[in-house]
Amino acid sequence: MDSRTDKSGDPARTTRRSLLKAVGAGVSVTALGTTASTGQQSDYWTVVALPDTQVYAKDQTPYAKEQTEWIAENADTENIVFVSHEGDVVDHGDIDAEWQHMNKAMSKLDGVVPYATVTGNHDYAVLWDRDSSVAKYKEYFGPSRYDDRDWFGGAGPTNGDEGRDNLNTYQLFSAGGYDFLHLGLEWEPPGTVDDQSTSLGWGQSVLDQYPDRATILTTHSYLRDDPQRRTRELQEARKMGNTGQTVWEELVSPNDQLFMLLCGHWHEGTGESGGEAHQVSTNDAGSPVYELLANYQFQDHGGHGLLRRIEFRPGDGSDAPDRIQVRTFSPSTGEEKTDSDSQFGFDLDFDDRFGSAAAETPEPTATPETPEGPTATFQQGTDGYSGTTDTVIRAADPETSYGTDETLSIDGSSPEGSDSSTQALLRFDGIIGTDAGKIPPGSDVEQATVALETSDGGDGAAIHRLRTDWSADATWASLDGGIQTDGSEALSDAVAQTGAVETGETSIDVTASVQAWVSGARNNGWVFRPLGNDGWDIQSADSATPPVLTVSYTPSETLAGDSDGDGDVDADDVTRLQRSVAGEDVDIDRDAADVDGDGDVDIGDAVAAENLAEGDR
Repeated sequence: MDSRTDKSGDPARTTRRSLLKAVGAGVSVTALGTTASTGQQSDYWTVVALPDTQVYAKDQTPYAKEQTEWIAENADTENIVFVSHEGDVVDHGDIDAEWQHMNKAMSKLDGVVPYATVTGNHDYAVLWDRDSSVAKYKEYFGPSRYDDRDWFGGAGPTNGDEGRDNLNTYQLFSAGGYDFLHLGLEWEPPGTVDDQSTSLGWGQSVLDQYPDRATILTTHSYLRDDPQRRTRELQEARKMGNTGQTVWEELVSPNDQLFMLLCGHWHEGTGESGGEAHQVSTNDAGSPVYELLANYQFQDHGGHGLLRRIEFRPGDGSDAPDRIQVRTFSPSTGEEKTDSDSQFGFDLDFDDRFGSAAAETPEPTATPETPEGPTATFQQGTDGYSGTTDTVIRAADPETSYGTDETLSIDGSSPEGSDSSTQALLRFDGIIGTDAGKIPPGSDVEQATVALETSDGGDGAAIHRLRTDWSADATWASLDGGIQTDGSEALSDAVAQTGAVETGETSIDVTASVQAWVSGARNNGWVFRPLGNDGWDIQSADSATPPVLTVSYTPSETLAGDSDGDGDVDADDVTRLQRSVAGEDVDIDRDAADVDGDGDVDIGDAVAAENLAEGDR
């Protein structure tokens, strides 16, 4: 087929892959183990898999450090976007020296590239015993390690068992115009997908939270090399957990977004193929899933630093447009293994498997025409309004407050070239009430928009409604490593996505947020999270052109929360409503007290009324 036509024979459309190929034209593919002298970035992107490092930790050899040093040195030229350690970080889970050795090695990746580890059977204090201590693993590689990393999504499940909580994690990253999720599950992950208190159920909940992200799953024991098949028997001492076959049937196959599975542990084969296997399986939706095993611990010196380079190459496919190419390489010796179990690939269509090309740049949220009816406008310094609070929080300066800066910056790479991000926080206080110029509680919000003055265009932001409180002097550290859109600090679904932003006025539709606040949800404002590494600068409330919130609404016939019927919502209404909920014989306007409109008056209405009463905070 002529490379200038698409599958239909029509002139080729502009897609992610064609743009990437055009951008990458003339960029040579760097030889393994070297760094391109030009400093240019490759036209493909790479995920690195680090197989079991237990022998390096036990023998205190430099191979692990040389692996991560190579990754750090080549992160830009080889476009390394993620690193996944496949478990068995150490050989003896109770020996601190082994953990210190691997901590020093893995620390080379900090601030360079997103990465993850998972527990292997050797990472427990007692081999094969899930009930033995994982205190050392959590001390060195638990969630606290990633507190200031914006790409770290979270850990779980949490059930109050310090020894077993939060051994599973997820990470978010983007490459080639696609958004990815990495899910790391503990060794032989226990539980069922319908029980979120278990590892398997927690993993399912993460997939449900990010259904549009193509996902890579890493777990220590899953695919065997001899015989080559998923595991069918548990090795855990008390048979607590799930086999690879069960993980496939219950989690992987039913979730079409899971396209690749990485694992280590097994090394039953002999010769060149020992500790290696790969297969392509078909999931419930009929899509391919690439399952890869790599573990070199029984080779000389525990594998002498062999790692897996998984290259995503747009336009390089033969049987399909694109290709995933897998290479096995040692930074320490320069060896590249070229046998069929070490060097292989898969042809596929990235757009079909990872998401459509149209999704590469989020479309700006459309702003509807202004409806008729009452309108309230809020801007710092205008008509006596002074309730706007905003600030920036920066991962690179976690203790610094920027509450008085005139510019709010939203950036996925600040300083440039780092993986440290900046987020902006914005809130309009005192917008709900019965005073003139405010939005009456219980109103139907027809339209609400925030107008922002963009002083420097960029990739824009995803705007999420905040659920946690904050002040103008908030910092990255005071908010525990920035705002996570995990449903607790901020809603997981974005209110809006701006797409690329140009200089001038930028309007954002925030109708859903304001409606929630008018209906009794607490107004904590929004977080602006970067959509890319080209920073977006907007003017703050301390500038000459502060943000403007404009709300058009239809007042309700009943003033929500006004349980005493005196025409406003205040502490008296909250007290009266609370007493009624507690069973006291109190005279209340039940229609007004039913703030959430569900037909009864309960504690939820009392909380909503309290939030409405604080509308002038």
